Order: sequence, then structure tokens, then C-alpha cells
Amino acid sequence: MKKATRSEEQGSQSHGQIITEPTLIAAVLEHLVFTASLNKYEAARELGDWSLHSTISSLANDYGITITRTKERVGKCRQPVTRYSIAGAARYHARDVLVTMGRKAKKVAA
Repeated sequence: MKKATRSEEQGSQSHGQIITEPTLIAAVLEHLVFTASLNKYEAARELGDWSLHSTISSLANDYGITITRTKERVGKCRQPVTRYSIAGAARYHARDVLVTMGRKAKKVAA
């Protein structure tokens, strides 16, 4: 009989469960809707998101949220960075997605 490795044990424990604490995707979306726009440095400092471009991609592709991308120069960096924001009617859709994320978390916790 094969003994399960540590990674297999961890995978089987969390299989099929929804994490009830706020996820990084929800935290970034909440920040974009209610606080301000973000670039990768602000996301790392304020939210702990070290791969903002991937989080933004998930929001756009998986949740259908329209995100505005604007290039900007930050400090002495040679390369411009992208500032992400949600504007106009997309903000209403993003807020609805946040509500849906909250409902899913509450259903699991109950």
C-alpha cells in the first residue's frame, strides 16, 4: 500500500472547500471599487499581492469585469508600470461580483 505524501494529504483536506476568509481576489476588487486604483507596487505594499497582473487577469476573464489599464512612470524606474482601475458602469458590475463572493463565503460558513 502506498503511503500518501504530505502534498497529497494537504490537497485531500482542502478539496472541495471554499475558503471563507476574504481572498486576495476579493481584497483587490474591493480596493478597486471602494478605495482607489492600483499599480503593482501599491498592491504589494497595501494588499500583499505580489502578482497583481494575474489577479487582474482573473477578475477580467473569470468574472467579466472591465478594467482600465493606464501606463505610468513610478519613481526612477526605467519601465512604465500599469495602473489598474474600474470606472463607470463597470463599477456596478464589480460591486455585484463582490456581493456574490460574500454570499458564497457565508453559505459555506453556515
